[in-house]
Amino acid sequence: MKYVIVLVSTLILGLAPANSQDSLWFTRTGRIYFISRTDIIDIDANNYQVGSFLNMKTGEVAFTLLMKSFEFTLPLAEEHFNENYVESEKYPKATFKGKINSFNPSLLVGDADYPVEAQGDLTIHGVTARVQEKGILRKTDEEIRLKAHIEIRLDTYKIKVPNIVADRVALVIPIEVDMLYKPYGKGAGK
Repeated sequence: MKYVIVLVSTLILGLAPANSQDSLWFTRTGRIYFISRTDIIDIDANNYQVGSFLNMKTGEVAFTLLMKSFEFTLPLAEEHFNENYVESEKYPKATFKGKINSFNPSLLVGDADYPVEAQGDLTIHGVTARVQEKGILRKTDEEIRLKAHIEIRLDTYKIKVPNIVADRVALVIPIEVDMLYKPYGKGAGK
């Protein structure tokens, strides 16, 4: 957990222009879920320790997570994931740093969905790729929820699947992102 706090602190430095603490929204309990579906087996996992910032003035957004924090339905899948696929010891974290295109925070009102599209750099397994993804923001008085559905190709991030299990691991993985942000200055980030 200390490692996640250090990573999130690093994100603050990258997103927080001087005198803009009130525009930062934060979570350290975001959720990322993925599932690998094949005809033989479905392998899924959740990570509830995702640190993320959203800058409401600039539309900048950043995520960081430890790969070892994924909790798998199948315990053996967790071992293979960390040791053989994402190599968590060598590449312990995944990150995203980007910006919401044409961001207009004044449209984020009335407990309604606000469709957004963000682009930025996604780093997994030591490989950084430029991505552009769609999502939804929804704001209430006390929180902002960000939801997105993205897909990643394992070969983009040089994640190799051994031939012996190639029929058990999907090459394109759908990922669900669910962040519930609180204002950073009101104790959410402390």
